[in-house]
Amino acid sequence: MGRFGTQGLKFFATAVVLYLFVFFGLTHMRIMGKQAIYRTNDYYQWKGGVAYAKFKEWEEGQHYDAVVIGSSHAYRGYDPRVFDARGYRMFNLGSSAQTPLSTYAVLEEYLEKERAPLVIIDVYENSFDQEGLESVSDLTQNMSSDRAAFRLAASFRDLRGMNMFTLRMMNKNGPSMWADPDYKGAGFAIKADSTGTGVKYDAGRKLRLNARQKEYFVKCLDLCEERGIRVVLSTHFAPHQSDQARHSAFATFLDSVLAGRDPDDRLRWFDFSYDHDLDDHAHFCDHNHLNEAGARIFNERLVDSLVAAGFLPQR
Repeated sequence: MGRFGTQGLKFFATAVVLYLFVFFGLTHMRIMGKQAIYRTNDYYQWKGGVAYAKFKEWEEGQHYDAVVIGSSHAYRGYDPRVFDARGYRMFNLGSSAQTPLSTYAVLEEYLEKERAPLVIIDVYENSFDQEGLESVSDLTQNMSSDRAAFRLAASFRDLRGMNMFTLRMMNKNGPSMWADPDYKGAGFAIKADSTGTGVKYDAGRKLRLNARQKEYFVKCLDLCEERGIRVVLSTHFAPHQSDQARHSAFATFLDSVLAGRDPDDRLRWFDFSYDHDLDDHAHFCDHNHLNEAGARIFNERLVDSLVAAGFLPQR
């Protein structure tokens, strides 16, 4: 190795040491009771909340009839208690703002056919139109697996991913920093409140699908196929005042993906978005999330549909 290469390695080693030293200081220094690192950037997520609780609860070796995965629509819309009352065990692995990029990391690490023969992927257009920073930050801090967290941070292809994983390792032995009072168990959280009449609906935005999210969505389907896991796509009830034209554009994309799959996969999309009689206020807690009453109605209908289509056995 020449002089230039040796100097380069020394510079790199020095930079790494300085990086870790500064990061360690910012992680352990507190300003007004808060770790200093959280005052440097707003993309860092706290350790704790729904994601932290669910991965702690995900017991090694437990078997489920189905696992739900996706964004907050998933973890706040699919109620394991309704499945349980109907004789089925379901666990919810949805997380805040989860995109297909993050979904792939969760599927890759945690899902095998022996754990759950059926995966229900909640598909929501807003999960496909972003780079996924919030989700990567949340899961990098709160997944139980260091390996999965590292893979996710690396696949994000952004230096912020390295910072997120470094923060995870610096906080590895630290306790949860907060708990979500809406958490009900089995990965599920819900609000009982109904939305007020002054809610602002997400409408009028052009659908701009992120290329990497589209790529990782297909990779999620391929991974499940390779592992022999059956997949159902689902979109839960949406307020009638939300952007129906935008959802229609998203449906065109999903239909094109499904048309390119092997018909023998029996991949099915249950799109319940506007096929319901729920009230936009009485059955939703905000502009797009179901409340407890709305979720109960949706889950009863979903279980009926899964049984009728042969994805769940009759019980």
